[in-house]
Amino acid sequence: MIHQWDIWKAKVPGFQTDHWFVLVSGQERIDNPKRSQINGLACFTLRGNPLPTDVRLNSADGFAASTVCVCDLVYLLDKRTLYDCIGTVSWERQQAIRSKVKEVLRF
Repeated sequence: MIHQWDIWKAKVPGFQTDHWFVLVSGQERIDNPKRSQINGLACFTLRGNPLPTDVRLNSADGFAASTVCVCDLVYLLDKRTLYDCIGTVSWERQQAIRSKVKEVLRF
């Protein structure tokens, strides 16, 4: 079962390899069998300092290495192609991602 705030792997055009994404669509859209597309935020292994548009994730969120969730670009994912869920973003980081998305997208 797929849930909002889960971290799933997906192959997305524009990426050379399969990638981790934090699912940010509402649960109603995720659960609707007529809706195959959902929204996700890409995650990258942290190399250097995070950008002001990033939120750090760590082992509490399922990652072995220090990772960032990029909050200034939302990707369209096909939920039928998601695989290998590593966990759910912790509550604290959910709040940080919410705040960062509102800030950078000026909601």
